[in-house]
Amino acid sequence: MHRARRFRAVRFLSVVLFAVPLLAGCASQAPATPSAVPTTAPAATTASATTASSAASPATGATAAPKPAAQKGGRVVVALDQAPPTMDPQASPSAVTYEMTSSVFETLLYLDSTRKLVPYLATSYDAAVDGKTYTFKLRTDVKFSDGTPFNADAVKYNFDRIVDPNYKAGSSLQALSGYDKTEVVDPATVRVSFKTGNAPFLTYAAGGTLGMMSPTATKSQGQKVNETPVGSGPMTIKELVANDHAILVRNEGYTRRAPGSDHDGGSYLDEVYFKFVPEDATRATTLESGETQIIHNIPPQSLGRFEGNAGYTVLKPAYVGTPQFTALNAKLFPTDDIAVRKAIELATNKDAIVNNSYKGVGTPAYAPLTQGTLEDPTLKSLYPYDQAAAKKVLDDGGWKVGSDGIRTKDGKRLELVINAIDRGSGIDNYIQLLQAQWHEVGIDARIKAQARAPWYEDNYKCVTNAIPLFLRSGDWDGMFALFHSSMIGTNFNFSCYSSPAVDKLLTDGKTETNTDKRKAIYLQAEQKVMEDAVFLPMVDQLSVWGFKSNISGLTFDGYTYPRFSDVSIGK
Repeated sequence: MHRARRFRAVRFLSVVLFAVPLLAGCASQAPATPSAVPTTAPAATTASATTASSAASPATGATAAPKPAAQKGGRVVVALDQAPPTMDPQASPSAVTYEMTSSVFETLLYLDSTRKLVPYLATSYDAAVDGKTYTFKLRTDVKFSDGTPFNADAVKYNFDRIVDPNYKAGSSLQALSGYDKTEVVDPATVRVSFKTGNAPFLTYAAGGTLGMMSPTATKSQGQKVNETPVGSGPMTIKELVANDHAILVRNEGYTRRAPGSDHDGGSYLDEVYFKFVPEDATRATTLESGETQIIHNIPPQSLGRFEGNAGYTVLKPAYVGTPQFTALNAKLFPTDDIAVRKAIELATNKDAIVNNSYKGVGTPAYAPLTQGTLEDPTLKSLYPYDQAAAKKVLDDGGWKVGSDGIRTKDGKRLELVINAIDRGSGIDNYIQLLQAQWHEVGIDARIKAQARAPWYEDNYKCVTNAIPLFLRSGDWDGMFALFHSSMIGTNFNFSCYSSPAVDKLLTDGKTETNTDKRKAIYLQAEQKVMEDAVFLPMVDQLSVWGFKSNISGLTFDGYTYPRFSDVSIGK
């Protein structure tokens, strides 16, 4: 049964995994999902905006570049800290894909930087109160950049593609969790059904992982879809050269005004050239030298050269989803011993990590979701930094200190492996801090540095003990990917954690449409996960962008992804 209601104040949330060791969740980043705002019961809407009452804390600093009169034309070079695994938004598990393509692929709905859910490719929607069925009315004036019409058949093709067992979907698969079918009611009406309630679906429908792709181009491209997939937005992808650069250009056929934009038509810029520069110091230097005009992830040690300097602008919107964290493998020796996991929690000095690696761009984290996403003050005192307490936990667990300072139990040394991504410039330096801190309590942590692909494979196979990463998620439901047992062997249950109690909570949270009840469920899930010590929260991060003062118009959506279609170059 459907209950039609006008747009009213509602909270929305979505999930995108930065599947990077920082990743939309990885040591690189995982895709991000919409802003950290809890989703309430779905509400039928008209084309008016729905306010998403954000649970996220306000972004630090400015979140949009000042906008003088825009100049059309020109080329901007943007330095990113990593290359994308694919440009296909439905296949990517990495946030960097969405950082590059938010102006290429359009979505049914749009989550803006103030957490308002507004129409985009859909002009309105009607949602069943049980969260199982969503009916969208679609725009009739949209074409993909290859000329293919956007319509209900295109929506059905995209959603069916994601759940096709022969297709290796990325973070998009979680967004369609419980998917049953998509029905074409008429060319401008589509009905999406789920076998069980999917309360956060509306926010997912506004996230990059469910970006619409041209059925015509996608069917014909083969593997090229990973390089130059076709969307309907104000920009198009011209090329991707692996591990070097990617180019976006203006979509000359785009005549509409994208949500949040200040103009009709394609991008102001002729071209955005993304250059992949993994080395932090080098990336900062390219901005100073003029080789680039925009850079992402200004390293903390370089931040002072740009902040307060009239020649540059620095924006620091807050990330949503999880903090930078380390997944602790509950399946593999020796982290299968809860005493070892709890000792790691107590032996980790988060203040030292922030001061050394995230000064000015992060704060200590205490829970599976950032404080701006879902705050639980009680978790701050659960695992204070306390080496003596960590040693006692290990003593009580039967781990005795050996002559070399490393502990043993039943003849086995307390050795473990940290699985770290090397994006081309070495591993993140805080990982060596973890290694040193854990050594102080008798844990011998070996670092396995490797490229993205083998890093993922090891995580899927549960063959390493500690995996640093992050997950960008706009909904509390991001915890499902991290902790539900069905996600072992895929993205992102790299803790290889299986708990019937947590499984039930996460399933209940996905189907519950009452916001207060959902919040209580996820608070309970956070408590249980932390008690089991399979998640080591480290840093709540800011997304730091720096650019020349003559650049304006850079804005961010509710997932903290930048939109380049309004960027212009001043005199």
